[in-house]
Amino acid sequence: LVFDGIASTVEFAVPSEAEGGSLKVYSKLLKEKPTLSVVACTTLQRVLFKYIYGAYSGDVSLANPAMACVEKTYKHTVKINQIQHVTKNGGATPPRLVPDEELWYRVAIAFYSVCKSDDPDASKVGWEYFQRHVMSTETEDVEDEKWVTILQLMVSKQPSLDADVSRVHAFSILGQIIVKVLPSLTQRKSNWKVLTEFTKDVAALAETNLRYGRKGGVKPLFQYTLQTVTFLSNHMASPSFGGEKRYSTWASETFLGVLEKVGAAGGSTKNVALTKKGDSSTDETETTATEADSISAP
Repeated sequence: LVFDGIASTVEFAVPSEAEGGSLKVYSKLLKEKPTLSVVACTTLQRVLFKYIYGAYSGDVSLANPAMACVEKTYKHTVKINQIQHVTKNGGATPPRLVPDEELWYRVAIAFYSVCKSDDPDASKVGWEYFQRHVMSTETEDVEDEKWVTILQLMVSKQPSLDADVSRVHAFSILGQIIVKVLPSLTQRKSNWKVLTEFTKDVAALAETNLRYGRKGGVKPLFQYTLQTVTFLSNHMASPSFGGEKRYSTWASETFLGVLEKVGAAGGSTKNVALTKKGDSSTDETETTATEADSISAP
């Protein structure tokens, strides 16, 4: 009954994306009908997070609808903050796309907690919410420390090895975020040490997935991990990666080393070798690196 009341409140007191549109349209909606305030959304989110984490007797049966409510109220609070910013400064500076980084972070880790669930269906839904929330955020809109914390959380908190599909979801989205944020993060020297250790951890995780995913026959865990690691190795060796050159070269070779250990380096060796030849190979390596669907999940 408590959750039903929260869900009904969110449904009727928060405009849908279809209704909202631009800030101008959304501002008009806020004047036309009562909607939840930022404070009210924050209060409801505290309860919704508990449903996502299974804080009530370990019951996570309402995690999926709770994520829907969190996503809707989060986007609502962002719009309100942006409208308030524009109203206050008259549009002299553009509103931040992530007005509250701490809330953005809490939403991200809550969605990831479902993504790493051993239940394949729950993991798929969590993966979709987490991907939508994180991948739609520009790297520069969130401080480096929070990106690094999320990356470290993802590599350290994985589904069990027997949860094949869930493990694929968690590793594939990790690969996508690496491609998204590391080009920017590696440009700052203050991040080098922590990102070096993080990359070693990703390589170790990949090796574990590859070895376990081939026990008793080739499983989806092996196939999708191989796809992701091959893409990372090729992409980081390519000029199109855009990260700090020494790091990207080392990281590419690190991932190639993982593939070599398990005898699966065929798809990566070619592009790494081409990149080392010099600029004449740029076109071919860039073509490989732009295959965005190379990091996917079932």
